Amino acid sequence: MWEERKLDPAIAVAAALLCVAMAMAVAEAKGKEEPVTELMKGFTAAHSAGSSAGFEPVLHAPNGAFAFGFLRVGESSLDLAVVHLPSSFALWRATPARTADWARPATLSFDDGRLALSVPGPGNGAHSVLWSTLNIVGDTVALLNSSDLVIRRYGGNIRTPWRSFDNPSNTLVAGQNFSGESSTPLVSSNRRFALRMEKTFMALHMEFFFNGGAARTRPAYWRYTAREADAQNATQPPVYGRVDIRGFFGLYIEEQSVDMIAFDTFVAKNLTAAFRRMTLEDDGNLRAYYWAEDSKAWVSDYKAITDQCGLPTSCGPYGLCVPGAPAKAQCQCLVNTTDTAAPQCRAEETADLCADGEKKKQVEFEVVRRRRVSVAYKEQLPPETNKTAAECEESCAADCGCWGAVYSGGSGYCYRLDFPVETLVYEEDDQKMGYFKVRKPQRARRRGMSPGATGATVALALVLAGLAVAGAWEGHRRRWRWRRDDGGGVGMEQELTPGSYKDLKSMDSSNNSFKA
Repeated sequence: MWEERKLDPAIAVAAALLCVAMAMAVAEAKGKEEPVTELMKGFTAAHSAGSSAGFEPVLHAPNGAFAFGFLRVGESSLDLAVVHLPSSFALWRATPARTADWARPATLSFDDGRLALSVPGPGNGAHSVLWSTLNIVGDTVALLNSSDLVIRRYGGNIRTPWRSFDNPSNTLVAGQNFSGESSTPLVSSNRRFALRMEKTFMALHMEFFFNGGAARTRPAYWRYTAREADAQNATQPPVYGRVDIRGFFGLYIEEQSVDMIAFDTFVAKNLTAAFRRMTLEDDGNLRAYYWAEDSKAWVSDYKAITDQCGLPTSCGPYGLCVPGAPAKAQCQCLVNTTDTAAPQCRAEETADLCADGEKKKQVEFEVVRRRRVSVAYKEQLPPETNKTAAECEESCAADCGCWGAVYSGGSGYCYRLDFPVETLVYEEDDQKMGYFKVRKPQRARRRGMSPGATGATVALALVLAGLAVAGAWEGHRRRWRWRRDDGGGVGMEQELTPGSYKDLKSMDSSNNSFKA
């Protein structure tokens, strides 16, 4: 017979505690799901409409530094983005032509081999696609440790038919190639500026869209040419660029270096492990940054345009940038204005000067002529040479596609502004002259007046006309007496002087012709 053995109480307690610990570990493991690092066909994710979070990740990079998901842009818009998690900075955005509303439902799907962002459509159960990777078929989606979002296709060997590195928004990161052949332009978040890579150079452009986007113009305002690239060599492959972790933007032809733009930290060897980016920002400048782990902040170590007056829109439409010391520019208004601290002198133009789309007719406009003005980027504009000041003005005056012209008397160069007038630059040179068109405001339609009101208006007009004639005669008599006594004359040209918007006084248009 077996003897009955009693269980040691200490062993029983230990076993119970072990069971409890194992149960808690299983529950904790279930509560902490591993981050998703790959999306398969059939994947869908729904945006939480009106979520208080600014970013809803659905895919993570293995290193945990980047994530892809729904991003709130501004107060109410929704976009897809790859985000640098330590700084919450969007390195890439889908930027659909029609934005989604953060307060409404939206869906990200990968069910037919392509990524797509959609919102509920007008019909029952219908969906409207706002953005997708067109003409692409893939098997999986992954976010690499470089922040590159890729669609992969399997079959024999792994292929990458689509990647975010080939479709940048406003930012390039280290290791990302940028070329005119395989990459889309870099476009600022406000859609007003773009960086394009040409065969031997890269250039910054202003983006103007008129008449609802039906017409556009893209004047360049900055250019950098690769020193060892040969523009005359027709068989030479095009130049492409890449941000390097050592602190420079390299220019290459078939992996052979042809030039480089060094950042301020190029010689800092302790920063080779820092994450770097180059961003085209909303003021039109191209800046480079590195992420400082110690301070948890982006530090800028390069900007393409160092002078504030060199930026094309630093003082807004019809603004005048006056260089100051030390490196402190001030803004004035080119067109008459009251003393104000408003951020802009005039609103941005959204339509051209052509009447009803006819190139031969122009809408009504006023003319402003100024001396000592120019544009900071005139070297990027095609000049008309051997011109007189009168010929320069006349070449623009009759053309509804021309908004202004600046003339340099020293060289005889005439630079036409075949785009809306933005910021001009003040220069201490009387031979620098400008002619500018300013759209007249549309006249409000008047309602018809009753016969009694019409008669009263006519009578009042006659009284005012009599007073005006008397005033004009008195003014003429006084001016004649002043000239007789003093032999003086009245200056026709008003000098432009430095001053901020707050210090700006009314600047009447000069009666002195641009042709003088």
